Amino acid sequence: MPACRSAFVLILGTLVLAAFADTPATQPTRVQGLVRILCIGDSITQGGKRDRQEYTYRYPLFKMLTDAGTTFDFIGSTQKGLHPDATWPDYKGKPFDPDHEGHYGWKTAKVRDNLADWMKTYPAPADIVLIHLGTNDQKSDNIERDIAQPIADMIKMLRDANPRVVVLVGHLNFNDGAALKIRPIVQKMADDQSTPTSPVLTVNHYKGWNEKPRQDDSDTFDWAHPNPRGQQKMAEKWFEAMKPYLPKIEGPK
Repeated sequence: MPACRSAFVLILGTLVLAAFADTPATQPTRVQGLVRILCIGDSITQGGKRDRQEYTYRYPLFKMLTDAGTTFDFIGSTQKGLHPDATWPDYKGKPFDPDHEGHYGWKTAKVRDNLADWMKTYPAPADIVLIHLGTNDQKSDNIERDIAQPIADMIKMLRDANPRVVVLVGHLNFNDGAALKIRPIVQKMADDQSTPTSPVLTVNHYKGWNEKPRQDDSDTFDWAHPNPRGQQKMAEKWFEAMKPYLPKIEGPK
């Protein structure tokens, strides 16, 4: 076979192999314009107590994204609240998207240790991830080991699935106590992990927050779990942090 023909066959074969290497059969299914959002956390993310409107920030965030005209999909391995019979209202005739990764009472490392298995159930990797963890770790004697490192480990897992994932890490909704020690350590972790391709940003939920349940302007039911007022505040801060990474966002209408 002439040398030029051999070279042509070699190049053609290489192109064919490259094309097949990137076919849908080997890549996650992506939908143009669809933003997949993963909410990871504990009870503040899961909610769902039947005796009160513990909808969590996920419900007002769902409403804001809907009003903004965003094509989005909440993803996660679970759809229930703490009480399986707890329900979330429809909004403008649209059923609430219940998928999430909130786990009542869980510590950060336990969530980290289960994330890889949960991710196998997702329809595709997350584009934007909201992480709010550490409330159940406030008695830790090693914040780096029990909160910061597990979140860093989760960021790596998320990036392995989507190298361009945007990760928003929520600071705890407290203005005193252990939260003051946790905050700078989590902030440093986020700063160290952030890259131009895959930003890691913190969200200051504690600013303007009133955790004292007996006060008229309280944001919680019981010091920790946000009431509807607090849920709205959290959603607004998540939404503002997400807006630069959402397509064609004009803000709530």
